[in-house]
Amino acid sequence: MEIQRQEFKKLLSPIKVGKMELKNRFVFLPHYSGHGTNNGYMECGLISERNILHYVERAKGGAAAVTVSSNADPHSIMATKIPISSDPRNKAGFKKLADEVHKYGCKAIGQLNHGGHTTLMRPPYLLYAPSQMPETSSHYNTKELELDELEMFKDYFVKAAVLHRETGWDAIEIKVGHDGLLRTFLSPLFNKRTDQYGGSYENMVRYPVEVYQAIRKAVGDDFTVGVRLCLDEFIEGGYSLSHGLRLAKTFEEAGVDYISTDAGSFTSFYMEIPPSAVPLGFAVYMGAELKKVVDIPVIAFGRINDPVQAEMILQQDCADLIGMCRQLVCDPETPNKTMAGDLDSIRNCIACNEGCLGFGELELTCVQNPGAGREKYLGIGTLTKTSNPKKVMVVGGGIGGLKSAEISAKRGHTVSVYEKSDQVGGQLLLAEKMPYRAEIGEVYRYLRHELQKAGVKIVCNTEVNEALVEQVDPDIVLVATGSSPVIPEIKNAEKFKGRIINPRQALSNFELLGDNILIFDDIGYWQSMGVADYIVALGAKVTVVTKDSHFGVDMESTNRVMLMQRLYEGGIKIIADSAIKEYTEDGVIIANCFSGAETKLSGFDTVVVASHSSSDNELYKKLKGVGKREVYAIGDCVAPRAIQQIILEAESIARRI
Repeated sequence: MEIQRQEFKKLLSPIKVGKMELKNRFVFLPHYSGHGTNNGYMECGLISERNILHYVERAKGGAAAVTVSSNADPHSIMATKIPISSDPRNKAGFKKLADEVHKYGCKAIGQLNHGGHTTLMRPPYLLYAPSQMPETSSHYNTKELELDELEMFKDYFVKAAVLHRETGWDAIEIKVGHDGLLRTFLSPLFNKRTDQYGGSYENMVRYPVEVYQAIRKAVGDDFTVGVRLCLDEFIEGGYSLSHGLRLAKTFEEAGVDYISTDAGSFTSFYMEIPPSAVPLGFAVYMGAELKKVVDIPVIAFGRINDPVQAEMILQQDCADLIGMCRQLVCDPETPNKTMAGDLDSIRNCIACNEGCLGFGELELTCVQNPGAGREKYLGIGTLTKTSNPKKVMVVGGGIGGLKSAEISAKRGHTVSVYEKSDQVGGQLLLAEKMPYRAEIGEVYRYLRHELQKAGVKIVCNTEVNEALVEQVDPDIVLVATGSSPVIPEIKNAEKFKGRIINPRQALSNFELLGDNILIFDDIGYWQSMGVADYIVALGAKVTVVTKDSHFGVDMESTNRVMLMQRLYEGGIKIIADSAIKEYTEDGVIIANCFSGAETKLSGFDTVVVASHSSSDNELYKKLKGVGKREVYAIGDCVAPRAIQQIILEAESIARRI
């Protein structure tokens, strides 16, 4: 049963943070988007129209505040597309961003950071830290900061803060969080100094507090200044929650107006940007503990993707505001839909991390929301009704078919979906069986709800052929018939006494799995790693052979790290740089991809071959060949790919018809 608007008494209520009045408790958290401008040396670090539109979209969606991350100085940028907020060339862009979000009753908060020891660049220019040491998540060493450099960087923080205030922003947030320089002064792992900025607690906290004091003096007491604070580094040799709470109290006593909670580091980045293996609301307890020691407003964070969950956090006094990043990337209109009581239409983030971790030269996108990073063309208000409604037949109820049906129906076409199995959802019905992957079912849950709301007819247990298309007689056919997994031909396969199956069979029919399983990873993605996770969870003995340098070479890194931890705990054996040369009666002979050296592996009940898939496009080719009506191929029917590319393609085609 949906919770009505009046039940979100705290989430939708206003609050004062310092001198800043917020209309509700939704705060868009800071993040790296990769949407800044990089036109080469000395022309990087500039805010762009795309940057601005990204944050305006969340203001349109009803957020009370957007927090925009920037680098305070030009010497320590983590990536070339992060705006440098002390650069006067950004004045016009910063003013435009503030002016635009204000149109929607939203506040603009500028987060100031110094890249310090952390980098998205490979290799970086120069990294800085309190003491010289390689950051534990990379091989790059740091420069130990000299006293005059500390003063220089402090001045850049001040210049950046002043530029924000001069261009109409509402608050400044100093990053003492999961990445950047300031947290490292607080960490016993990174700060080995013996001068006035190291050693005792008072010395270690001195520089971050001095930065705050300098900013406060420059912007005045009538301007809101907060801190994004890492409460627990989650790294060996670092600090834990008790130390984080002491730091928060120190910042409160120094005069900051709020604390935005944070945790993790680049070394424990799976806690910093947690995948679905980390529970929803995993960090709420930190905010709850922080509320016991400080009296200033606290912003919660950590896999909060649902307004009911958010209201509970506020009602239980675990925080004063709700920080959302990936959820508002996935569905910018979460606040507006909450206000309207339309909770089932909220597209919940699944924490897959496949689009939003736009590191390096990549750019932030979203698996479910094609408008993320493409707000100008696919954002709120860009989907318009067609002036020429047509009858659209969608063949295939996988994600490509469902997404194309959703967009077609919202544009005003009459849409029907035909699926040969007994339910829609496609390969995600299998993917959600993998350990810690149940949330991926949200993708088809949302699409099914939107189709139901739009009155789209869904027909299951029906395989479409040319005759049925003629019977339905649509104006347009969108063919989303998917793909079939391929098991490559390998010598002597007929000699193997056990079963040789593909990943879809392994997930559909666990009775095909024995006690000793060999997985051949010929794809480097979820088809191999997720199936391995599934089989290990069932208690079987698993050996993996992969042609790549490591297992799951194309997996997103936060998911891969946590998955590998589970696999090794389950006793998995991994052999890299190798491929199956031939089968034997109870196993295989593998060969090293470089040396050719052969090894015999035996004792297997089942071999799971995770390789490529082949498009099921015969119906598309036949209908296209007839030429009687408009026909489009979508998804794996075009070429087997990941969800993100398929959803973008489906939306793009449906917007054109």
